[in-house]
Amino acid sequence: MAQTTLTLLYELGLIMIIASLASEIFKKIKLPGLIGAILVGLFLGGPGGIGLVTDLNLVNTLALIGSILILFTTGLEFDVESFWKAGKAAFLLTTVGVVMSIIIGYALGKYFGLNSLQSLLLGAIIAPSGTSVIAHTLAVNDKVHTRTGSTLLTACIIDDVEGVLLLTIALGIAVSGTANYIEVSRIVLLSTFFVLASIYLGGKILPQIIYRASRIFSDEIFFAILFGFGLILAFIASNFGLAAITGAFIMGAIIPYKKIGEKIGYRLFMMKELFSTIFFTSIGLSVNPYTIAEESSKILMILFLAILFRFLGEIIGGGVSKLRGKNLASMALGLSIRAEMSLIIAREAFIEGILDNTFLSITTAVVVATIFVILPIFTATCKQID
Repeated sequence: MAQTTLTLLYELGLIMIIASLASEIFKKIKLPGLIGAILVGLFLGGPGGIGLVTDLNLVNTLALIGSILILFTTGLEFDVESFWKAGKAAFLLTTVGVVMSIIIGYALGKYFGLNSLQSLLLGAIIAPSGTSVIAHTLAVNDKVHTRTGSTLLTACIIDDVEGVLLLTIALGIAVSGTANYIEVSRIVLLSTFFVLASIYLGGKILPQIIYRASRIFSDEIFFAILFGFGLILAFIASNFGLAAITGAFIMGAIIPYKKIGEKIGYRLFMMKELFSTIFFTSIGLSVNPYTIAEESSKILMILFLAILFRFLGEIIGGGVSKLRGKNLASMALGLSIRAEMSLIIAREAFIEGILDNTFLSITTAVVVATIFVILPIFTATCKQID
């Protein structure tokens, strides 16, 4: 066996062991495991690391599988019926904040001298909320089935779809290489139609086919077939000029969760945890800690305004929907956290060569910082909601 192949096996094994341990340690101290994986990437390789991981080709390939699994799992936990029946309160609660985040991100990008495409991507990166972090916090505090918890989770469902739309639109624009109004409008309309039509038609047609197929095949083979279709749908999405990993979300979303998704989700969990850990580690391998230090003033400005405008957007949207008091404040805080969706958008744009290492380092620092700043406050206020 060639020495290069042996080295790749060693580096991959090293990432799996250390990143998994670091993720578990962060979970034990009630912080998302993605932070531990990113820090391991910073330590093992990259511009500021000790150089134990040097070949990123295999890591980036496995990281792509990780991002597909994250989106597939997000779609799998997505309830199509709840989405179409989502109330005005949940829709306004999250959507106003998303729009305001995009606007302030674009304005900040132009202020920092970025071009229109990069500025738009900055807005797309800081717009989505950290749905997995919010859901986990509600579950740990036994607030999932409260009125406020239910509204917040419904808002997260909408936020997931809006995040996928942002991902699809942003990368579609990035691949096209232009941000003029005609091209942006075309991509927005095409992306929205592709995602929503796929979810709607798939949710109406495919569940019965999936039910029948689940009785024919073993659970293992059935899962492999469904995940394979997710990869094919990702390929189809890419041929529409959209983000490939959007297809994985759509495939997960059209699988009926209560009867099929729960069983598949259980079998998918370990696979998703492994590859998502590699995904977050790959970000750390690409981030330059010296850039974070040098650009600390920009990071603090983006962090402050990203939290402020997302929080204000939630307060305005929730207020219009007649949500009030501590419940609204807690929901607005939760939706101000950024996590995996923001990192997926940032990394995909970096891999496509649209954004450089400096931009990736800044945005990664902002996303992680929102967790450190907001999560403790959200956790405290979450205990008081009803």
